[in-house]
Amino acid sequence: MQITLSAQQSKILERLSQQGGYASLEDAIDTALVLLAEAISQPDPEANPDYLAWVEQTRLKLDAGIQAAEQGDVVDADDVLARLRQKVNAAKTASA
Repeated sequence: MQITLSAQQSKILERLSQQGGYASLEDAIDTALVLLAEAISQPDPEANPDYLAWVEQTRLKLDAGIQAAEQGDVVDADDVLARLRQKVNAAKTASA
């Protein structure tokens, strides 16, 4: 398939490629199409207060984790993975 872009579309893609760290215009287009597909397939997050609450909680947890890491308070990756495995196994057991 061959697509002809307008001058404005070409400029946008070139800017994305340069500023966004994409290796090529094709990579920028691929990313744009994936994001478009996700935006179309997902329901409006504004219509779901539970989703908005989850996003805010996640943002706060990320901020706290970044701040802790900057202060040197980090956890070994193996410990984190072990805890996650325990949670997954507990959830599987609870749902069985």
